Amino acid sequence: PHTPTECCFSYIKSPLRLSVLKGFYMTPKECFSTAVVFETRNGTKVCANPAMTWVEKVVERLQKKKELRA
Repeated sequence: PHTPTECCFSYIKSPLRLSVLKGFYMTPKECFSTAVVFETRNGTKVCANPAMTWVEKVVERLQKKKELRA
């Protein structure tokens, strides 16, 4: 079956606060541009550029949080 993939076509410009984020995932490799998709606590999904320093830092912190809960 063909499942639609979720791709990002633009990135958020300003950094997001860690406190509003619930999780993240990478867009599938079928997408034209690579992106980190952040999920906020209220269910919003936001595309971010994985090359940005703030994105790397937030991803790192979210991974640490996840490990602590495991």
